[in-house]
Amino acid sequence: MKDINSVNDIQELLKKQKAFMKNVMIMQQKLFEIQARISELTLKEIEKSKNPKSTPSNILTSKDVMSMLEISSSTLYRLQVQSKLPSKKIEGRKAVYFDRKDVMDYLNGKDKK
Repeated sequence: MKDINSVNDIQELLKKQKAFMKNVMIMQQKLFEIQARISELTLKEIEKSKNPKSTPSNILTSKDVMSMLEISSSTLYRLQVQSKLPSKKIEGRKAVYFDRKDVMDYLNGKDKK
């Protein structure tokens, strides 16, 4: 009788193991699907960044501003220090950035003088 109970216990454990392994396989398949989707979305984002839209950004770099205003870096710095052209510094970055509206306002004000 003891041997029969042991065999039944082993069979029951084997059934549970089979069900568990089936669930593991299902979860593994779902994980692969999620990884494939992440890769697909990442590639789309990379393509977007390689092909920027033709609409201009509202945030400009110092180089952009110098080109727009046809000024040197020292002149741009002087405008910043004199608070004639507001700039923003993003924490953790060395570069400063400018709002397109501020640059256009300065450009329009400069032309009127």
